[in-house]
Amino acid sequence: MKPETRLRYAQRMEPVLRWLASHPESPPDLYHLAELACLSPYHFHRVYRALLGETVNGTVQRIRMHRAAIALADSEDSMRVVASRAGYASDAAFNRAFGAFFGMPPGRYRDTRSDPIDPQEPNMYPISVESFPATTLAALRHSGDYQAIGPVFVRVFMLAAAHGLARPDTTGFGVYFDDPEQVPTEQLRSLAGVSVASDADIGGDLERFEIPAGRCAVLTYTGPYNEMSKPYQWLFSEWLPNSGLEPANFPMFEQYLNDPRSTPAAQLQTKICLPVK
Repeated sequence: MKPETRLRYAQRMEPVLRWLASHPESPPDLYHLAELACLSPYHFHRVYRALLGETVNGTVQRIRMHRAAIALADSEDSMRVVASRAGYASDAAFNRAFGAFFGMPPGRYRDTRSDPIDPQEPNMYPISVESFPATTLAALRHSGDYQAIGPVFVRVFMLAAAHGLARPDTTGFGVYFDDPEQVPTEQLRSLAGVSVASDADIGGDLERFEIPAGRCAVLTYTGPYNEMSKPYQWLFSEWLPNSGLEPANFPMFEQYLNDPRSTPAAQLQTKICLPVK
């Protein structure tokens, strides 16, 4: 696919991805999505997969499974309600799909996350203080719940690939400007980005954002994205007070080391970075 063609198709897919993110419980209708993309329904799925590296159903399933995990951990919704919202009429099918994503069936996931004393939860995480290199991001802004930033990353990677910015080793970064314990959810500010060359031409679809070189406390976390409040809490309540270090005047950011499209949630690796003086 020619670069100009790829970029044109990526721009057409923007309203499709926005619709999927804002209607996670609605079944994706081929004809409606093709209309949003101004594409023939005969060719929409092929173009989508060529640009996104997965099918529409793959994107929708990842969004729904993420929401299901949050519901299981943080709400009292019945298992049937959670499964139905994830698009599964059969509990058995939901159990299999959830287990493939998170490495355990949904019932056990809920039990372990609702237990205030989880014997499987580590009392510390791997952490090191290191010099983090200056990094340029091509990014998109996100407002609101940090847990809803996933679809923004899908758009970022699609646009970066369309502009010829994404390489096989390109990694995703999330920058989180506010403390979700102190700032109302609707006022939270963040951005989703991918690392690019410092002199890269990112076009008009993406925003340039610079992470300056400096020292960072880097906590390496392995597990689902929706459970990162635990290592954050440990970092600030346990490690930082005993480290003798002070946070620098720059927000928290995360570097995602593997691809959520092909990596089970339990095996996802993230570097949680706290800039320090």
